Amino acid sequence: MAGPIKAKYVEKENIVVDGVDVSGHWNRMFEQRTIFEYTPELIEKIADIPGAESFANCYQCAKCVAVCPVDVVGNYGPRKLYRYAQTGLDLTEAPELWLCTTCANCLRVCPKEVNMVKIMPAAREQAILDGKFVPAELQQAFENTAKSGNPLGQPQRKRDAWVKDAGVEIPIIKDLGRPVDVLWYVGSYPSYHPRGIDAASAAARIFTALDIDFAILGKEEKDDADSQRLAGEKGLFEMMTEYNIETFNKYEWRNWSSRALTN
Repeated sequence: MAGPIKAKYVEKENIVVDGVDVSGHWNRMFEQRTIFEYTPELIEKIADIPGAESFANCYQCAKCVAVCPVDVVGNYGPRKLYRYAQTGLDLTEAPELWLCTTCANCLRVCPKEVNMVKIMPAAREQAILDGKFVPAELQQAFENTAKSGNPLGQPQRKRDAWVKDAGVEIPIIKDLGRPVDVLWYVGSYPSYHPRGIDAASAAARIFTALDIDFAILGKEEKDDADSQRLAGEKGLFEMMTEYNIETFNKYEWRNWSSRALTN
């Protein structure tokens, strides 16, 4: 990234205005900056990517920075990304591209509707297509999802291993052999990660206490890859989506919430 632009200024050592001595640093007068100090091309490069058009809408009011969770631990925010691009940073080649969590806090307060939830996935997808830098941990998660059906790289055969210690009976719809009211998509982290398993087990106990007729896909379930989509791997997302839709279509379940409201 290009270094910071140094503003040019004039400061007189001694100056008297209308008989008042105003000598000092407060009499500093800044010269007008010229458009040639900026690089609109790198802003346009992002804004030209389908889905990232609103990047060019930023007028640097900085409301986004105050609500950005990444700025708490770094120097971040949509306004700052716009400024970085304006002063020489190619966002598709920079580590800053991968820091945004797409939490949408910035969009909530932005008067110009600069939509980072669309901008970042689009820019990341372009970077991946162009063979640009991708963090090693993220690349590993992509590979794990493609090979094992989950970003953690855990075996598919262990997808439903957590149900044994849930404390309640959790039916697998393939073994149940009948329609259910709720076909519960559990997800990868609730199926494999210790803290996620605790949450999934608690949810199962709640469903049971409420007498909800539910089942899970078990070993047939794979990651939804929505996080991978937000990280720019749209192709992987589409592959996982097609698989899961095909799996869901093998079974029957009723819309429990609608049925409960109409009875």
